[in-house]
Amino acid sequence: MTVMICRECGEKLILRSHFDACCTECGSEDLDEQDAYDPVQHELQCDYCGYEVDVSTAPDRDWSEQETLTTPTSVDDPCPICGSSLVPRVGASSVNELPEYGVAREAARKVREEHGISGPPFDVEQLAGKLGLEVATGNFEHDGMLVGEQRIEVPADAGETVRRFVIAHETGHFVLRHRGERSKVEPEANAFASELLIPRDSLKTQLARTPSARALRAKFNVSRQAMVYALMSARLIDQVRP
Repeated sequence: MTVMICRECGEKLILRSHFDACCTECGSEDLDEQDAYDPVQHELQCDYCGYEVDVSTAPDRDWSEQETLTTPTSVDDPCPICGSSLVPRVGASSVNELPEYGVAREAARKVREEHGISGPPFDVEQLAGKLGLEVATGNFEHDGMLVGEQRIEVPADAGETVRRFVIAHETGHFVLRHRGERSKVEPEANAFASELLIPRDSLKTQLARTPSARALRAKFNVSRQAMVYALMSARLIDQVRP
């Protein structure tokens, strides 16, 4: 007899012959001997944008306009927001190296309220000006950058929603006084930009009025990717339709 563990559901099985080829609980054929078992990690996290998912729970309802947003099922799937790799949360970096999303969002709320920026849509370029930042447009060889302490460079070919996100993102770097590893500061700037462009309280209010993803994007004047990020971060993605 051999003791096996099902990698799909974790069920322990006793195989009495080689003909017992599948789990009696879930039917999976993905079995390992108990001594060699490496538990499947259900809680995953994107190593770039910080998206989190528990693959042991039912997936969020898919929604799209021309393409389907697919909920990951394992580390083999890419992050549905930014396309980067998913890793087990238990293997994530130490606390000091992890992005502080709550701090970033709170900073965005505070700076928006202090400078009286109303919306939606929220005028992030006006906010940048109030903070003493110059927004320069040109043929730059980058996708957007905070140069020095007071200049945000935006590529001339950036569409309106991309331009708005770039300004919000780089403003986040400025407000949060970012230094250090990209793996920490970039996700924080994304969280800051998301809260600045799509404040969570405002998103909930608008969502109660209309569950249309297209209408929400138009109301906040943001890209599909930015709206997906905001909805998934707020655990509201299952409340919208295309």
